[in-house]
Amino acid sequence: MNATELAKDWYEKFNRFAGDLYPGRYTPEFTNYLAELALEIQEMARQKNSTIVAHNYLYPEFHEIADKVGDSLGLSLYVRDKGAVRVDFESVYFMGATAKIITEDATRVFVADSPKVLGCSLVFGTDYRWIEKWKERNPGGIVVTYINSDAFVKSISDYVSTSRNTAAVLKKATELNPGKKILFVPDKYLGWVMRSMAGLSSDVVEVYDYSHDGFNASCYVHEKVNPQALEMAMDNYPDAELLIHPECGCASTCLYKVEQGEIPQGKSYFLSTEQMIWHAKSSQAREFIVATEKGMIYRLRKEAPDKIFYPVSDLVVCDYMKANTFEKLLRSLKEDRLEIILCDDCCDPKKPYQDDKVVHIQKSIAEKAKVAIDHGVAIVP
Repeated sequence: MNATELAKDWYEKFNRFAGDLYPGRYTPEFTNYLAELALEIQEMARQKNSTIVAHNYLYPEFHEIADKVGDSLGLSLYVRDKGAVRVDFESVYFMGATAKIITEDATRVFVADSPKVLGCSLVFGTDYRWIEKWKERNPGGIVVTYINSDAFVKSISDYVSTSRNTAAVLKKATELNPGKKILFVPDKYLGWVMRSMAGLSSDVVEVYDYSHDGFNASCYVHEKVNPQALEMAMDNYPDAELLIHPECGCASTCLYKVEQGEIPQGKSYFLSTEQMIWHAKSSQAREFIVATEKGMIYRLRKEAPDKIFYPVSDLVVCDYMKANTFEKLLRSLKEDRLEIILCDDCCDPKKPYQDDKVVHIQKSIAEKAKVAIDHGVAIVP
């Protein structure tokens, strides 16, 4: 397919499945520009033997060029299982770092911008010293860390969990470590919901809930999905099922309302992004309110075109994810930047070395983080 044909296809597809999500973005001129860049990216990826993966929350054009679209851990496992020689990981930085930790030196991992630009409020809002002091106060205490965290926090953890299996990990951790205090970090909303779903009390599982560097122990995007936004969406679409990412600010309130009967059983579901896909395809419902970053809507509409999906709010946009662009990806492919390197402990693990070509992770840190990831992945919900 040449650039003109690709642009025509994308213009129709992007406006059909995402025109309301990004009004005015996909003009004929812009889709033509994207198509030309896409062909150049694909040729460079072929030359560099690169696998391109993209997170669900990225713009639609990334969904179309990626070898795989998915969630954080799923993409890393895909890269590992594929035996990729090189991967250009289009997401936020910590996700590319997780892929490097998992694949070690078998795969060269590249991200398209710095850890600051491709950042995450969960990473920025985690206070290392607070966690270290907690471990000092609770000798033998168990730390369960959400995958949305940096390499250092993973390295001082016992388990790394996902939005799909956190409840199971918390439950297993209590069974294997009776009488020991458990800390869940860094997402308070996910922690509260999963602790409740695991049937555990705050006396057993403490959820990290402290502000640090202007962030509030939560995803700043999912914070916007408050109970008021959800209630408004439910009023607007009364027949729709609710697909709620447990990071959302409304999650704990919604769970309480379900338990109290204020929201009917079978009407709301707390799901990871991949679980949203599975549920939407199998559900008898025709309409869904989607409470997560609105980039997810594009994939849902493509994979379940006979269903109707509404974003819970137009405000639910991650600027860090959207900082990925075709221009940056093409530059990364051409110039081999920014590569994530496992270094021989040459730098401060809390402030790893980085420049305009590389970002370091200490090998000793990566090794400890990988153990925690493996412990978490082994627990199936």
